[in-house]
Amino acid sequence: MTIHKQETITVGGRNIRLFRGGVGPQLLFLHDSFCPSWLPLHDMLEAQFEVLVPMHPGFAGSEESFDEFEEMEDLVFHYLDLCAALGLRRPLIAGASFGGWIAAEWAARYSHTIAKLILVDALGLRVPEAPTPDILSLDPAAMRQTLFSDPASSLAVETIPDTPKADNIVSTILARRALARFAWQFPDNPRLRRYLYRIQVPTLILWGERDGFVSVAHGQAYHEGIGRSEFKTIPSAGHLPHVEAPESCADIMSRFLIKT
Repeated sequence: MTIHKQETITVGGRNIRLFRGGVGPQLLFLHDSFCPSWLPLHDMLEAQFEVLVPMHPGFAGSEESFDEFEEMEDLVFHYLDLCAALGLRRPLIAGASFGGWIAAEWAARYSHTIAKLILVDALGLRVPEAPTPDILSLDPAAMRQTLFSDPASSLAVETIPDTPKADNIVSTILARRALARFAWQFPDNPRLRRYLYRIQVPTLILWGERDGFVSVAHGQAYHEGIGRSEFKTIPSAGHLPHVEAPESCADIMSRFLIKT
């Protein structure tokens, strides 16, 4: 196994923190708002892929200024610019939660720039029969209950502690501020669902069956809207299956990405 490294790259005049590791086809992973870092999942995937995990603008380690990002389109253009800066041509794209929303918007607009797409419990769709709760208004205990299949687990408590550790306070504040900019009322784009047909690349929709934040109904809606998609669930996981069940996620993701 290779050892991942960190570096800072400049994209559109902004400094962006980037984790990367592994050798093979390039897999760009767009992170969620709760675990913006290199994860055990990435350690597993780097055995077959070169995994690149950039921190979204506004998150710790990347340029803190987020004022110029007014719409999801701005983030999509940011990631197109990042691909140009890194020399990525039609990379594999995976996005989880907020990162999945970015990936879906990207693919609906510029499908030709992506080789394959994976959406993991992605935000972004408005599903009236299964509305998402206002996650930012919840206290830590309620947030763990909403996000994790086992909210009492050490993993859940470590990820969403009752009191953030001193060295994580700034990171937590920045992540919530960035999410709030796009999801202050509803974490979705009410127009996105009608344009999912424009996603013309093989797509895997991967969902935690016990997701209390973005229910499985959203995954099913993505599957119904994206023609070249397959839908798989992980029974033992909530909103963050890539964190709760990294082995299962890595296996399912790898099989999908390498098949012809």
